[in-house]
Amino acid sequence: MAFDFRAILRATVLGAGLVLGLAAPASAGERAERARTLSDARPWAASLYVGTSVTDGYLRELIVSPQNGTYGDDTVVGAGLNRQLARFWRFFTVSAEAGGYYRFGQTEGGEFWANVGVSYDGFPWTDYVYTTIGVFVGPDYVTRLPAAETGTAAMPEENTSKWLNNLSPEITFALPSAPQNAVVLRYVHRSGIFGNINGVWEGSNTLTAGFRYRF
Repeated sequence: MAFDFRAILRATVLGAGLVLGLAAPASAGERAERARTLSDARPWAASLYVGTSVTDGYLRELIVSPQNGTYGDDTVVGAGLNRQLARFWRFFTVSAEAGGYYRFGQTEGGEFWANVGVSYDGFPWTDYVYTTIGVFVGPDYVTRLPAAETGTAAMPEENTSKWLNNLSPEITFALPSAPQNAVVLRYVHRSGIFGNINGVWEGSNTLTAGFRYRF
């Protein structure tokens, strides 16, 4: 019986190519899409936070030059629960969340919020680090006013309110293969939206870091 070595070689090469193709890791773009798919499959997320208050400085200034803030009057510890509601335009998601902190230190009081937000996860490095940025906004209530909102004895604030607006920009980092486990950096800003809530112009800021688990 004659053997066609060229046919055997072709079959071997094709078979090896098929095996290698099946075993090869996903391409960069596929890793990013898989990370989004895995994340979307777990619409709920629980977060734990720890951070510090920032007693002076405007939010826009602190984002650019965080070293100009005064930190540490309060240490905050808290948690939040988030529900992804929808994804749109491929890289954007809409979520609703609720959570709370306790302020240890000068304030010694609780803070609670209920927000809705939009996040973006279309960064070019998502193949290597699954990254999201988001902005959340909603009502915020404190059981005791932080010193940054009351002013000083010499210069007390004319208008204060336990109910204010919560504006929380955040950024998260996770492995593309496990987007359900993420590190979170979040800046929480309470304000009266330029005097539109009870005439309040002053606000307070909190810088937090935490861990988020999607399920």
